[in-house]
Amino acid sequence: MKSVLVVIGTRPEAIKLAPIVTAMSNSRCFNYQVCLTQQHTDLLEPVLLPLGISAHYKLKNSRSHRSLHQSAADILKQFEAVLIESTPDLVLVQGDTTSAFIAALAAFYSGIPVAHVEAGLRTGDIGSPWPEEGHRCLIDKLTTYFFAPTLAAQKSLLAEGAPPENVWVVGNTAIDAIRLARGSSTLTEDFSQWRVIVVTIHRRENHGEPLQAICSALRSLAEQFLEIQIVFVLHPNLAVRQPVMEMLSDIHNIKLLEPLDHRSFIQLLEKCTFLITDSGGIQEECSFLGKPILITRNTTERQEGLQAGTARLIGTKADHIVACCQELLTNEAALTAMSKVHFPYGDGYAAERIVDILECKLCENL
Repeated sequence: MKSVLVVIGTRPEAIKLAPIVTAMSNSRCFNYQVCLTQQHTDLLEPVLLPLGISAHYKLKNSRSHRSLHQSAADILKQFEAVLIESTPDLVLVQGDTTSAFIAALAAFYSGIPVAHVEAGLRTGDIGSPWPEEGHRCLIDKLTTYFFAPTLAAQKSLLAEGAPPENVWVVGNTAIDAIRLARGSSTLTEDFSQWRVIVVTIHRRENHGEPLQAICSALRSLAEQFLEIQIVFVLHPNLAVRQPVMEMLSDIHNIKLLEPLDHRSFIQLLEKCTFLITDSGGIQEECSFLGKPILITRNTTERQEGLQAGTARLIGTKADHIVACCQELLTNEAALTAMSKVHFPYGDGYAAERIVDILECKLCENL
């Protein structure tokens, strides 16, 4: 059997890698181990434990530092010891987080092949989103096996010189996670009498003044449209959480929710009218669920929603955010035009494809 070390640092990574771990557990070729870097701490196990996934390794999280420099150095130092003990044949990472980049770098230093799930996403601007665009470009310089979610991602990889025989378009495991999550939920909130707008904000480039502008826009919308319920799902990062609570906690039709488990979050998305977010993964989920999405960024590595007309880049200027939301709340034709289900990120079986490919590549002589 081949040993695969699966690296999980954040909640989105846990959501997107869990289907692969589940598929790998049904394979006779692989003995997998899971390493949690603790980039996110309390948010990971609620995703993994209901699926029967437990950690073989947990890095220590030093809450005394939050800079990228210190976090990266801390993960790199600890991950070396994990690689020495686990002796994997392959390190599998997902996306563009600090955890994914540093794990790929450590594997490269140790001469261990890297498989990158969600490879090839690009905005073309190294500073947007920051530092994620830099991370994913650097990961793909260290990767052996590239699992692209879309044809556009594959095209980017091939243009950068990735070997064609090691690049596959498999879809995105975010859709697998939705398929597995549907049918059960712990969501207890009742929003049936409201038109619900879901909001999530977390990216570093939106900290500070951009976040204040977003909150100002949300206050204005709540005051103009008394029939709406704005549901802001809080992020644990205090740079987001504190300003949001200070600016929005006193408004009756704005509800601040603690982070939800994935199943409940999907149910919340299914109930909403549209979303305001700076998330990348939610752009994928909304395409599958047919929900319009307003993206509080100036660039996106996920162009498929823009091309289909179901997503729109709206930036972080308060007046523009309000105008875009007003259009969807008052113009039924505009809302309907953006409320289309489409499948640019696959059919929900990306994990099985990834495991099948790795079996062919790594286990053909076993």
